[in-house]
Amino acid sequence: MMLLDLTSLCLANSMLTGVSALVLLCMRWQQAQMQGVGCWSMGQAAYSGGFLLLLLVDADPGPHAALPGFFVIFTGSLLTSFGLLRFFQAAGTTARRFLAVAASIVWTLLVIAMLIWDTTGPVLTLMPAIQILVSVTNILVLWHFGRGALRPPALALAIVFTLWALFCVVRLGFILVHGADTSVAMATLPSAVLVSTLVLTCHALGLVWLVVGRMQQHLLTQALTDPLTHALNRRGLEERGREHQSLAGRGGPPFALVTFDLDHFKLLNDTHGHMVGDTVLVRVVETVRQQLRPSDLVARLGGEEFCLLLPGSADTAAIAVADRIRRGIADLVIPSVTGPVSVTASFGVAWYGPHGKDWQTLLGAADQALYQAKHNGRNRVETARIDLVTPAVTLRLIGSR
Repeated sequence: MMLLDLTSLCLANSMLTGVSALVLLCMRWQQAQMQGVGCWSMGQAAYSGGFLLLLLVDADPGPHAALPGFFVIFTGSLLTSFGLLRFFQAAGTTARRFLAVAASIVWTLLVIAMLIWDTTGPVLTLMPAIQILVSVTNILVLWHFGRGALRPPALALAIVFTLWALFCVVRLGFILVHGADTSVAMATLPSAVLVSTLVLTCHALGLVWLVVGRMQQHLLTQALTDPLTHALNRRGLEERGREHQSLAGRGGPPFALVTFDLDHFKLLNDTHGHMVGDTVLVRVVETVRQQLRPSDLVARLGGEEFCLLLPGSADTAAIAVADRIRRGIADLVIPSVTGPVSVTASFGVAWYGPHGKDWQTLLGAADQALYQAKHNGRNRVETARIDLVTPAVTLRLIGSR
């Protein structure tokens, strides 16, 4: 019977969620750019306050004693849902407004119900139903948007919300079968608080796991991204390139590799300064991205040298993309204190299969074509020659970077 003592359970839940609120608040302070964590912290604080208010049930057993606590706990649930949407950037302003309007409607209905009915039975019957709807919403968000490094914590949280929703279904069914009056609803309250203790423990751990996963994801992105242009760096391109190589080796779509670098970029830096040179590199990557599909990749290999990975691109398609980018770069005019700056680029194109099936061999073939473009006058696109793609040439080109 001690396990079902309402006062002890409410105090335990209040302390647990209070600590969770503080932990999430610290994480929010450490990761200010991470969306949604502040909402989770406020949601945990609302849970903590709501369980403290439930202690009024023992102090004042009147018909509406449990309602303030349930209202605050319901607010915590909504803040958690809103935080999930913000954390995964799963919805824009319209969806968030819809959630706010829906919450306002539910709040209004609960207040009206409390004023109309003399007992809390019908109102307490609505609470499990609302919790079911909120849990289903959270499950859908976690299942759809929890990807990559966030998949394990997202699935764990989805399981927690599923178990809570199933308990709410059982509790709602019990209340409805036994008359949906105050005594029946209140009789299920200790068991609901006991289950919520277990659920909220897993819930808090899951939220912290999500934050840690996002921090790891952010660190990995930094490790694979060029800080100036926000394109992939050499390591990032190699990892993604080997994935496509493995996929193509198993019968998946082949891909094209396009390397290019900016002509006479050292002279540009010497003439206009490195700050202008950095601006040119950023504008070049912006121009490149305008010509790429979402599945295409752009990487900065170092200095003024770049590489494109074009999945599923046929010979003519890859050449056409490279030429469009070449013309776009040639049309760029970057203002500077020393006068307008223009730049051109030379391109080399190679394909998985005809020019090699090993990543380094393929990269060497694209480099061979790039140096041929420079030899033939620059500001042009050249394709790799199969007869020149040999291990010796590949090693020489890679070593000359």
